[in-house]
Amino acid sequence: MALPRFARNTLHSTLAGAATAVGAFLSVVVVARMLGPVGAGHVALGIWIVGVLVTACDLGLPMTVARFIPDLSARKQREDVANFAPAFFPILLGTTALGAAGLLVVWRFNEPIDAILPVLPFDDVTPLVWVALAVLFVLQAIGNYGLSNLRGHQEFDRAASLSSISFLLQLAGVAAGGWYFGIPGALVGYGGGSLLLALHALTHIRIGGRIEPELRARAWRFSMSSWGVGLIAAIVWSRTELAFLNHFRGPQEAGLYSIANTLATVATQAPLLMTGGLLALFSERFAVGDHEGLKNAFESAVRFMSFLIFPACFGAAALAPSLVPALFGQAFAGAAQPAAILVAAQAFGAVSTVSSALLFATERNYFLVWTGIAGSAAVICSGLFVIPAYGLMGAVIGRSIIQFAIVAASFVYIGRALACPTPYFSVLRIMAAAAGCALVARWIVLVAPGWIGILIAIGVGAAVYFALVRLLRALPQDDVGRLQEVAGKMPAWLSPFVTPLVQFFER
Repeated sequence: MALPRFARNTLHSTLAGAATAVGAFLSVVVVARMLGPVGAGHVALGIWIVGVLVTACDLGLPMTVARFIPDLSARKQREDVANFAPAFFPILLGTTALGAAGLLVVWRFNEPIDAILPVLPFDDVTPLVWVALAVLFVLQAIGNYGLSNLRGHQEFDRAASLSSISFLLQLAGVAAGGWYFGIPGALVGYGGGSLLLALHALTHIRIGGRIEPELRARAWRFSMSSWGVGLIAAIVWSRTELAFLNHFRGPQEAGLYSIANTLATVATQAPLLMTGGLLALFSERFAVGDHEGLKNAFESAVRFMSFLIFPACFGAAALAPSLVPALFGQAFAGAAQPAAILVAAQAFGAVSTVSSALLFATERNYFLVWTGIAGSAAVICSGLFVIPAYGLMGAVIGRSIIQFAIVAASFVYIGRALACPTPYFSVLRIMAAAAGCALVARWIVLVAPGWIGILIAIGVGAAVYFALVRLLRALPQDDVGRLQEVAGKMPAWLSPFVTPLVQFFER
């Protein structure tokens, strides 16, 4: 994939990511303000349940579609490219139907099931919440497959346009649903974020397609491995702590944790969705045997993601004690300190998206399975022994330590097994610059608390960060050139803001 094409994909992923991040963030704010800590805890738990169920039912097929279509395109196998997503779509629809049926069974027989297995969540909430979860689950499952198909075909512009409109639908749906129907209505409203992608998948992907048996077998091997990684990630990387907090400590602490996690997600969401083109880029380089190109792309991606992620996370952590009450209300002030810890630690997990994309592209995702199994065991042990005793702070610290260990293992493995070393010195210089940004921002909000202080801290902190990055020479000149390439592909209205910044880093 030529860099200009990757630059366009990165731009479109960025725009889609920004829209998705804003929609998700504002939806949480609406839920928190409208339903309070307990209601926010129930909604967050419902979203987590749907996320886990989507992962359990998709069999790794969305990741397989995103991985194999660019690989087949690079090999000029056009017929397989056209038939690949349709070949697996009926299976995805079938597993989605089974998952939705399971949720409806829980709704229909809620009381008998709870009498036999008294661990069902949503105490004092109408059983219709399970119907709402079924609706949200169907939309997300089909929408994810449609998004992966668009990314596999390099149609990032269309994915960006659909995502940008979807966030408005989600926000309106959450607000209207929460206002009129409470928790079930808010959960259905979240489905607006996947509605257009699901409709696009149903109208643009044929049901059924033929591919060669050898390719199908290879795809299924990758899919099963990816599925295992996804199931493990649903425990290690998603908000599993919500279930333990809700069970052992109640929905109040679960609601506070969901707000802390939301701040961490918002800080990383837009940069993370810029990585949408990485799997395709790595897959093409691997398919044509360009190891040097693969190595350079990996190193550059790590630096670029670090450049975006660390100031966002460290800065948000510095602002958290002022930002959380200002955004979500004084009822959520208890989430400020946990949010600061969680959002700072989230930086390392977010950068690992690059290593995961490389492992998937080189079909080494089995390593993620083994590290994920160890991480899952640690998360479960933390949920059973740490969270009951230490509650919210135990969940935050336990999650941070476990995720950091997994991230470190992945980068060490890539350096040794794939001969793609991590640019540690560049990352450390970026971290130092981000730490300086955070210290300045924290001092400002201590002197001038409230929204005025927060806005001043963001502006001054950003200026300090960029100055330190240039002073420490954290970005090599090759990366600055790539940033110029991305800036050159941006819309005219963005160029006056981005181009001077890129020129600032030129030496």
